[in-house]
Parts: sequence; structure tokens; C-alpha cells
Amino acid sequence: KGLIKSKVEPQEKRPDRKVYKLTKGGKETFLSWLNKFPDQLNEASRSRFLIRIFFSSKIKLGELAFEIKRYKKEIEEELRCLNEVEQWIKDYSREKKFKDDAFYWDLIVQKEYKSIAAGIEWADKCLQLIEQKKRKEKRI
Repeated sequence: KGLIKSKVEPQEKRPDRKVYKLTKGGKETFLSWLNKFPDQLNEASRSRFLIRIFFSSKIKLGELAFEIKRYKKEIEEELRCLNEVEQWIKDYSREKKFKDDAFYWDLIVQKEYKSIAAGIEWADKCLQLIEQKKRKEKRI
């Protein structure tokens, strides 16, 4: 469509790399897309994990607890990665050409920190409730 063009740049001690650049038409198309926000900003989530929890009365509580712990471990790993991304943004923000961009990148990082924190809090609460249910069932 002629929206991008590429060229091969030779590198020493590394394979050549392909560098892409937007054409004038590509910039116009990109800016048009960027300025047209969707009507619905919060996209619907169809989590296979949450659907399984919805039907978890059919499995053992221990199995559910195991999967929630696994979920928590995964998002804690996301948190470690996000910390690295935040550092990269700080590093890039020192470069003049990325200073403005870094501000917007950080907005996304801050949203992800909140999402991860909420996920960890939710997982901890679920595990607490599962333990309470296990204790209650033992008494019966």
C-alpha cells in the first residue's frame, strides 16, 4: 500500500538489519487512526481463566487454589518485567528525541501497575476465601 518503506543497513559483527520508515501517506494514515478513538474504550474481556473459576464448583478447592497461585505468580512476573520497562522509559526520556514520548509511555506503565496490583490483591483475597471455605467444610 506504500505506507512504509524499508532499507537494509549493514552492521559490523551482526547480521544486516532491516529499518522501516513511514512514508508521507503512512504518517497521514497513522495520524488519522490515532485521532479516531473507538466508541468503547474499555474492551470486553473473555478470560478463559475467569470462566473456569465461574464453573469451579465442579473441581476441588485445592486445584482452584493451585491455579490462582499460578495466576498470582504470572502477574508477579509481569510486575518484574514492568519494572524493567519503567527503567527503559526513564533511560529513553534522557534522550531529547524520546522525551515527549516517554511521558505517554509512562501513562501506560502506571495503568499496568494498578492492574497488576489489583490482580495480586484479588488473588490473595480468593486464596483467603478458599482457605475459609476449606476450614468450614472440614467442620461439617
